[in-house]
Amino acid sequence: MQSATTAQPLVHTVPSILIVDGEPDTRLLYKTVFDGLASAVVEAEDGAEALGKAICARPEVIVTDSHLRRVDGYALCALLRNDPSTRSAAIVVVTGAVLPADIARAVKAGADEVVVKPCTPEAMIAAVHRAIQHRSTAGDGDGFASTGPAAGDAPARRAMKSRIFKRHVTTMPPSTPPVLRCPNCDQTLVYQSSHVGGVSERFAEQWDHFTCPDCGVFRYRHRTRKLTAGS
Repeated sequence: MQSATTAQPLVHTVPSILIVDGEPDTRLLYKTVFDGLASAVVEAEDGAEALGKAICARPEVIVTDSHLRRVDGYALCALLRNDPSTRSAAIVVVTGAVLPADIARAVKAGADEVVVKPCTPEAMIAAVHRAIQHRSTAGDGDGFASTGPAAGDAPARRAMKSRIFKRHVTTMPPSTPPVLRCPNCDQTLVYQSSHVGGVSERFAEQWDHFTCPDCGVFRYRHRTRKLTAGS
């Protein structure tokens, strides 16, 4: 990002913004960009710390990098959207990945806006503004129009809802994550979160995400009982 001296203010200020990035210099730069836009700017250096601060401080806006230690930006998005206390926050994901699949991943996880870096302060502020506007119209939903049964067709809506299988990220999965050791250094792995997927509740799949302080991220798939290196 460039200097923030030409940044334009939002239409209105917000009570607080949570900045999540592993680099102190980047967090300082974002604080400069958001100076005057928020009554308070809260910082976190990884996803786990951000989740705790978001639940306690309940910021209106969360700006997070996609690549974070412990809990990455995508998992953080999903966790924030699944928690009633943080569901209404406007979320901007900042990423260096430019592939459409990476951007779609952030949106699917719950991001209101995705910013590809490097970007200008004006672009960042505009993204925050759009995220706030989107969240104000989306409420607790996803902000997209339904293509299902008509509003007056209550029985059809209930039937459709009963067939929905919600794929989600959680720290309280259906199957208790096992205690695992790092295949490289034999340290006990630290559990972070689980992705519950699959085609239905009957044929659900669960992937547990772990970290090793020295060797990185690992994923355990219950269906195959395999531990693999994560990304």
